[in-house]
Amino acid sequence: MHISSDRAGREHGATIVFVALALTALLSVVALAIDVGMLMTAKTEAQRTADAAAMAGAGTLINSHQTDADARVEADRFGSMNAVQGVVDIDPAADVDVDLNNLTVTVRTHRDQVRGGPVATWFAQVFGVDAVDVGADATAKVSDASSATCVKPFSIYDRYDNNDGNNTFDPGVDVYDPGVTGYGSSWRNPGHSGDDGLGYINDFGRPITVKGNAKKGDPCCPGTGPSWYYPWAMPGGKGGNWYRTNIATCNPAIISIDDVHDTEPGNMHGPTVQGVQALIAMDPGASWDPGNNELVGSAYEPWIGSPRIGIVPTFDPGRSFQPGRKDLTFTNFIAIYFESVTGNGNNQVVNGRILFATGIGGGAATAPGVKFVQLIE
Repeated sequence: MHISSDRAGREHGATIVFVALALTALLSVVALAIDVGMLMTAKTEAQRTADAAAMAGAGTLINSHQTDADARVEADRFGSMNAVQGVVDIDPAADVDVDLNNLTVTVRTHRDQVRGGPVATWFAQVFGVDAVDVGADATAKVSDASSATCVKPFSIYDRYDNNDGNNTFDPGVDVYDPGVTGYGSSWRNPGHSGDDGLGYINDFGRPITVKGNAKKGDPCCPGTGPSWYYPWAMPGGKGGNWYRTNIATCNPAIISIDDVHDTEPGNMHGPTVQGVQALIAMDPGASWDPGNNELVGSAYEPWIGSPRIGIVPTFDPGRSFQPGRKDLTFTNFIAIYFESVTGNGNNQVVNGRILFATGIGGGAATAPGVKFVQLIE
């Protein structure tokens, strides 16, 4: 069969046209894929920035000493550590919503005409799309937790309403509810039934004797005395060396409300002073400013990361104990800044300041003093 040169030339020309059109279509798809991939990356970056900013802002609300303004500043600070295609622009006033009643923080991130400018495209400009708006939002919430880590091997009885004024818990007369009268609750806030006139909000900054020589409930020394202070055996071991190590370091064991733990026999005077001194030596410049009711001089930013801050569990003040090794059931957790350790033997005193506690997870038995932050949107 003979094909004329004219026909062959026409077929070759048509093939070139089809190939050119196919290449154009293929290149257009590849180009759009590059732009789509870049925009998806920008969307992921926007979400990551919003998530980090919302979590950081809500984290400040765990600390009752903080305010709406503090949450906005912290959200902006953490948001600025991230970028959406090289640009980040969060307005703390317009892009951050703080709900102090529900303890939530919502953050919106922008790359649009409102904030930051749209994300420029590469190949989509051929089709008249020069830039695309990208944004994201996230909401973080503070919730009650059921557990905590880095817990210290101290334990003290929780606060209660001493109705008869004798500084001893009397069942049927005095009232104890960890969420109502316990450390970190609003019970002693100004204007509340337990107001002690000292003006601390949710006990933040309130002095506390973690270990001392006052008798239980002595108003001179909030906290506990030698008969009411119970060192306890943390998971992983027992004895003085293990006890001292757990004061000076972070034990990663998860300690939960309603867990039962054994006490350590004796008052652990030597291991206590050694462990607390080791904590203080890790951040020696930190001190409490009573005028502004805040921690200053810490080498850690934020200061909540200071090793001098640890979580201490509490137990029911109505709990009665027999001599010898005892078991403890925890009802609450409080975070304490360890301020000092003085004296020896039965005169040993460990003083601190009540802060707040950050925990993990939630559950049926939550600790009113322990909070954690979670993304809810």
